[in-house]
Amino acid sequence: MPIREIDNNNAGNPLFQDGTESVINRVTPSTTVARKSQETVNEVPYLDNQSVNEGDALVANADGEFVAQSLAGIIGNATLLTQGYYGMLSGFYFGGNATETVIDENMLNQFVDVELDVDAAGLFDNRPQDMITAQANGHTGTGADGDPVIFGLEGLDLRSFANFRASMSFLPEEDEGQLESRLLFNRHSGTTPSEDFSIEEVSLSMQNGADIDYVSEPMLSFFVGDTIDTNGAGDAGKCRFQIKSNVTGTLKLRALTWYINK
Repeated sequence: MPIREIDNNNAGNPLFQDGTESVINRVTPSTTVARKSQETVNEVPYLDNQSVNEGDALVANADGEFVAQSLAGIIGNATLLTQGYYGMLSGFYFGGNATETVIDENMLNQFVDVELDVDAAGLFDNRPQDMITAQANGHTGTGADGDPVIFGLEGLDLRSFANFRASMSFLPEEDEGQLESRLLFNRHSGTTPSEDFSIEEVSLSMQNGADIDYVSEPMLSFFVGDTIDTNGAGDAGKCRFQIKSNVTGTLKLRALTWYINK
């Protein structure tokens, strides 16, 4: 049978009167889409055309210019702002002796201030930067009898917390003694309650008899709540270290250290 080719104009009639079959050729046009990616480079004011090394970051300064800083430097600056410690060491760590506080019968069963003679090379002020900016001196008091060391919390806020460690020993004159330690906190102004409060622990149970040097390193942790945080310039919480013994003897204080997280 003869074949008739037709286009799309007469498609739809499968048979014609002359008896021929129709074959429909459909042509589908192809479309090619070209896609392009575009990269945009932003120009920034870059100070003095510095050399940038692998791992460096560009940090804007006060003038809006970008300065290259190493990652180690950035982390170091963040550490300076957020954590540190304040250490006060006696001559014990420098070839000398610990500072002694004699507990006599008039001082039994009550918390008393301890004495500390800080060695000339024994003060380590590595507090977070906000504390140093707020108060250049981290403590008041000479550590002598009647003038105890009082550590200031100015520069800290409600997110801050700290660990305190005392390094000491106690030489009892009697058997079966017990030694307690505490941090006594003074609140800032305008608080309710306004009274001092403390964190305490039993540091030594001296069960091996008298005339033995019992070593202790009590660790006390605390958070900076809304009565001891920074309330204003010169107005923040404070704390000091005290001990209580039920037997006479001699406390030998080696060091006091505050480990701080802001």
